[in-house]
Amino acid sequence: MYLIYEQRAVQSHFEGGSATARPTTTTPQDAAAVPSRPRPPQSRLQALLSWPFSLVWAILSYISRFVTRPAIASTAQRQDARSVADRFLREFEAKYGEQHLDFFQGGYSQCLEIARRELRLLLVILQSDEHDDTDEFCRNTVASDELIEYVRQNNVLVWGGNVREAEAFQALTFTSPPKKVGSTLQATAYPFMAIIGLQVPNPPSTTAPKMTVMDRLEGLLTPASVIRRFDSVIERYGATLNRLRLERDQRDKERQLREEQDRAYQDSLRADQEKERQAREKREAAARAEEEAQRAEEERRIQAMKREQYIQWVCRHLPEEPSADYEGEVTKLSFRLADGERVIRKFRGDESLDSLYKFVEAYPVLKSHADVSGATEPEEYHHTYSFTIHSPFPRTVYHADHERKLSDEKSLWPTATLIVDNNDDAEE
Repeated sequence: MYLIYEQRAVQSHFEGGSATARPTTTTPQDAAAVPSRPRPPQSRLQALLSWPFSLVWAILSYISRFVTRPAIASTAQRQDARSVADRFLREFEAKYGEQHLDFFQGGYSQCLEIARRELRLLLVILQSDEHDDTDEFCRNTVASDELIEYVRQNNVLVWGGNVREAEAFQALTFTSPPKKVGSTLQATAYPFMAIIGLQVPNPPSTTAPKMTVMDRLEGLLTPASVIRRFDSVIERYGATLNRLRLERDQRDKERQLREEQDRAYQDSLRADQEKERQAREKREAAARAEEEAQRAEEERRIQAMKREQYIQWVCRHLPEEPSADYEGEVTKLSFRLADGERVIRKFRGDESLDSLYKFVEAYPVLKSHADVSGATEPEEYHHTYSFTIHSPFPRTVYHADHERKLSDEKSLWPTATLIVDNNDDAEE
């Protein structure tokens, strides 16, 4: 009785307690796979005579399972679910061949989660090597072309386990504390199969749908019998699963639409930000260029002022033209200026070649008779002449040399004609 109560409590906990578990039914076609039952009087008599033994056996089984549960859980924790699945598959194929249902290569809980997430039916197969029907079940049912094709067409997940493995007794539900697979699925005879799927509570409530055992198949069944049971499950629960799939697809479409809208918004935002960045960089570049132009213009203005100040200072300090009574060496030079004007001036022999350049530079101011009495030499200024002085023939260029005297240049004595040419870069 303790065993019966425990099984009922486990079944209620796994199925959410929302509905009474549907009893396993056997169709007329399945009759061949189910042993015949004794007549009611005989059955009652046997039950009356055997109940003391059944009670003792149930109590001993309950105590044994309670004592061995920690050891089984510890063993299961040490075992890798995928390794167990690989071993189950290798042993199955070694005994029954490579043609069989496509077993999921992983733990039961992982397979159950995939079935829940993808709204697929899950076929759980538990077998025991100690049962005589195991070989025939594996060869004729699990390896059946008809059942393999049916499962494939209906996109059914298949998980298989041997009850001797700890994985078959591992904590494989989403509830806490976890339940054993065998106990949860209420496997009382082997071979055992269970069809599991996502089910909405009845009546509907705020509780989320949960994975529920929709049918249990025990004993030796033919592939046709299994398919009929599957068809019955699909007939009962197919509409609900289809509705859940439609709702999931709708949610996926809405999520995809939101993601596409978010991507489009982010792309548009990035494009706008890029345009704004480029516009900002252009504005900043234009501002920098304008600021640089203003600085350059200001520098040109300052340099022009300093140049003008320097020329006025040169006019003030330019040596006077030697008079007629000057007894030293004097040369008379004729300048043809860049604008075509001709100017004649006398220079002393001890003056430098630079004095020629100073005279040409200062001539426009001297010609205008501007007042340069207060002119001072500008600070932080380096004067550069924008012209070159040379003789016409033979062509000889005279540079603005502070050290070389006019008396050293024999071609300038006692008279010479000089040409003033503006430099190209200076004109530009």
